[in-house]
Amino acid sequence: MKFTATSAFSFLAAVLTVQRTTAECTGTDACVELHRGADCSVDETLVSFIPSCGGGCYQYSNFDSVEVGGTFLFGTDCHVYSDFNCQDEILDTGNILTEKCVNTPGAQSLRCFFAC
Repeated sequence: MKFTATSAFSFLAAVLTVQRTTAECTGTDACVELHRGADCSVDETLVSFIPSCGGGCYQYSNFDSVEVGGTFLFGTDCHVYSDFNCQDEILDTGNILTEKCVNTPGAQSLRCFFAC
C-alpha cells in the first residue's frame, strides 16, 4: 500500500474518531462506566465513555454492573441488553441526573442517551 497524504488523513481521522467515541469520562461530563463484578467496583472498571443523544448500540461482552452519571442539569438514560445486538432489554436505568450504579449480571450491550 502506498502511503499518501490522503491515506494519512484518513488514518488520523479514524484514530481521532475512535478516541472521541471512547473518550474516558472527566469530572464534569456525563459518564457511563462498565464494570466486571457487582456494585461498580472501581478495581474492575472495564471501560468508560461519554454518552450522546445518538444512543448507538455499545457492545462489550459480559459486564456485570453499570455506573451512569448525568450533569445535574441533563440526565443520562441507559438501556441494558442481554444480547450483543441491543434487542433483549433487561434494564432501563431511567433518567439519571447525578450518579447511579445498577447491577447487570451477564449483560452484553447497551444504549445510552444523554441530554435528549
